[in-house]
Amino acid sequence: MLPAAIDLDELLMDLDVRGYGLIRAEPDQEAMTMAAARFGAHVGAGWMGVRLLESSGSVDWLPRHTEQLDDPEPLRYFAVGCLEAANSGGATCLFDGRIAARALLESRPELAQVHITYRTEWRPTAATHPLVVHDPRHGAVLRFRSALETNAVQGPLPPSVSEAGLYAEVEAALSEAVAVVHRWRPGDLLIVDNRAMIHSREPFTGTRRMARYRYDDPHFKTVIIAR
Repeated sequence: MLPAAIDLDELLMDLDVRGYGLIRAEPDQEAMTMAAARFGAHVGAGWMGVRLLESSGSVDWLPRHTEQLDDPEPLRYFAVGCLEAANSGGATCLFDGRIAARALLESRPELAQVHITYRTEWRPTAATHPLVVHDPRHGAVLRFRSALETNAVQGPLPPSVSEAGLYAEVEAALSEAVAVVHRWRPGDLLIVDNRAMIHSREPFTGTRRMARYRYDDPHFKTVIIAR
């Protein structure tokens, strides 16, 4: 269970300022899910989708992205818990989308007009988002996924910027906005403000077992928090 010493109001303040927070739970799926549900109840989520993610090594980086861009409004929060850490690598990297957006707008203010449509291979949904959104809580923030075939840049691109150049400039801004490189321990539960942060995962070796929790995911209701 979530340790009694954890102050959920303080955790929420960390999320508002830093964009992420960390709590410790027992490294088994039931305990991790109980801890994640307690946080969800504290922020007023009605349900959460739970998915076990298990894989044996990857030589690829997970593309940097805002979670669930194929919906018109991305999730506010998601959480990832570690049940078994990789032998090496596998850290989750968080990038502050607020810092990256400010830097990008200072160097290329015309990119504020760019929109990108995002799809996935496993759902028929698609949504178009501005590259820079103005969030009522965070101000200017990036909403982005690294270049994939399921992305479609809608423009308007400035005449001097190619599509490849657009992605290169955004990736460079994100590289300067690293907030944390979290190296996992079993029992870690990392909670992320998905409307402030962009995340990725580094390559890894060995088996990595994680539990992912999406709060108020319209497509996935595994655990009902409030009725």
